[in-house]
Amino acid sequence: MNRIRIAGVLLVCFVVSGRSEQKPASPSPTALVTSLYRAHGSKSDPLLYPQSKKLLGTYFDKSLAAKVVGDQAKSQGEVGKLDFDPLYDAQDLEIKGFSVAPVSQQKESAEVAALFKNMGTSHKVLFSLANTEHGWRISDIKYSDGRTLKGILK
Repeated sequence: MNRIRIAGVLLVCFVVSGRSEQKPASPSPTALVTSLYRAHGSKSDPLLYPQSKKLLGTYFDKSLAAKVVGDQAKSQGEVGKLDFDPLYDAQDLEIKGFSVAPVSQQKESAEVAALFKNMGTSHKVLFSLANTEHGWRISDIKYSDGRTLKGILK
């Protein structure tokens, strides 16, 4: 009977120790985009320079983060290639009816849409995500007129 108890305790210890060594699960594509919108406009806005150098990697893949930071650094506090809010595709904001919804997801890629009204007009901003070694990251943003964030920043 004692051997069974000892074996049970050892099994529980083994399972618990194995779980503590696992990487925490990364947020889903939808959760990542939602988190970016929540952080945007706050004191820790990942799109504000110079903090963007550290924070953009939490949301954007290396390539897109480098393009955004490069544009910010090159513009030296002036308006760079991004003369609009890239999350809302607008300069002036009066956002209502905001939601984030998954569009598609495969093992290595996903698309998430942000849907909202700005100044009474419906908008859809489509986020392309890649499943990187650090979890899901935004690899591009597509706007309704066909432009992309990567295209604007090249």
